[in-house]
Amino acid sequence: MLNKMLRRAALLTLVLILPLDSCARASRPTDPGVKPRTPVLASKVPAPIFPFSPEIRAAYFYDYMSTFHLDSLAATGFNRAVIKWIGDSLGTREAGEMRGWMNRGVRVGVEVAPSWALQSRARLAALPTTRRYTWGIGTVEPNVGCPLDSLFWRSTLLDRANEMLGVTPGVNRLAVDLEIYTGSRHHYDAGPCLCAGCWSEYLRAPRPRPAIASFEEARLGRLLASLIGEFARGHPGVELGVFDLDFDSFVHRAMARALVSARVPTTDYTERTYSTGGSSAPQARAVLASLGVQAPLVGGLWLKRFTPGQLPGAIQSVLDQADGYFVFTTFSLWVEPSKLTGGYALQGTQAEYWAALRSANQ
Repeated sequence: MLNKMLRRAALLTLVLILPLDSCARASRPTDPGVKPRTPVLASKVPAPIFPFSPEIRAAYFYDYMSTFHLDSLAATGFNRAVIKWIGDSLGTREAGEMRGWMNRGVRVGVEVAPSWALQSRARLAALPTTRRYTWGIGTVEPNVGCPLDSLFWRSTLLDRANEMLGVTPGVNRLAVDLEIYTGSRHHYDAGPCLCAGCWSEYLRAPRPRPAIASFEEARLGRLLASLIGEFARGHPGVELGVFDLDFDSFVHRAMARALVSARVPTTDYTERTYSTGGSSAPQARAVLASLGVQAPLVGGLWLKRFTPGQLPGAIQSVLDQADGYFVFTTFSLWVEPSKLTGGYALQGTQAEYWAALRSANQ
């Protein structure tokens, strides 16, 4: 009997110490761009029921990872997974994989919030428009949509959200990333768009005309309010979160005001806290307040910037100032250690980071 009890205790200790998705290590990609095939649960997604938590403890990672990663997150005390879908659209296989993620999340008690990047080369190229973000003295970003082009926003924001919610009707929240990954700049922060279409709209405005930057911010706010209002009518109560909603850009400000105008719930997944921890959260709150946004503030923490020993303190500093935190990115705790380069590098072992996160989430 004693030996049997000791074996059970040893097994329980092993489960608590090791990440649960270590059993899926053989299916991990050789690099972040390779998508392994994960088992798909094709059944209809049940409506998720998650216990209320006053603090959001979220992990950010990618759709091509193993769904067993959710088991590791649940065991470590996370209650939300913000999963970025890399592709430009959902085909039959991608739709099945998304349902698999949702089913797994319901099963282990981690809420899944699908996410995507606004900019999409394939969607932009398929549109019957030649408008592109143009700034400075004629600098054209060939793969970045014009911020005042309604066709661009309808395809990359509204159509994409409708597509995801059509596949998984049980989803309560989405998150869109406004950062630019397809151009020379990370945001629409080089000033107003000066493409021919924007100039034409500006010159048609009644006199006296405001400065073109003010004109475009107001114009975009009205455009987005209309589209987001359409989203709200089609998906009442569904949250449309935004990464870095507090960022200083006319596009982000227009998005914030449009969400308020359309009365669509949102969450600001701010990146101001990536390297500083909670000390930068009040600045983000001040920006949101100035725009009339009353929404949860979730501070991001970039694993690369903190040692395992520093991480629990950084997490607590964010929780003291915000409504939750998210980790960028637990991909670094899933991929083979030999692949941890660049922004995914760590200052300790994966086991040490898992232990630090578990301690912070207790």
